[in-house]
Amino acid sequence: MRRKDIFLLFFSMLLFAALAGCSILRVSSDYNPSFEFSKLKTFAILYDKHGNSPMQQRIVQALTEALVSKGYKPAPKDKADFFVVFHTNIKNKRQVVTDYQRVGLYPYGFGTYAMVPIQREYEYKEGKIIVDALDPKTKNIFWRGIATDRLKSFKDPA
Repeated sequence: MRRKDIFLLFFSMLLFAALAGCSILRVSSDYNPSFEFSKLKTFAILYDKHGNSPMQQRIVQALTEALVSKGYKPAPKDKADFFVVFHTNIKNKRQVVTDYQRVGLYPYGFGTYAMVPIQREYEYKEGKIIVDALDPKTKNIFWRGIATDRLKSFKDPA
């Protein structure tokens, strides 16, 4: 397997793992096919350390562990072969669902009945994580992965 394919597979799996336990995970990725992936050996994760939330710490830890397990080594920003940057976003969304119910004159569906459309509206939170890999020299993104899903509430942050 080529190093570029391993890199793409790794980030797709990482996005999947980051949002595991959610219901309808949508993952997409894009990359620059002319980028030389084989030269990548060290990385640095760049993020806003002033807004250092527990979720941000978990994402940094998951990214670091996954990259190290693939053979990449963490390095200071000035010595890294590539940078990893992530962004998260949560939006309130609404979904309208139409289903049909039987309405009839007799119990248990015997006799005359009609199918009546019933609309229900659901509110939920949609979470998105975007992971970018950047070339430190040009600051151009050479790989991007996006995962979107409905968020669930859990009693335990794990």
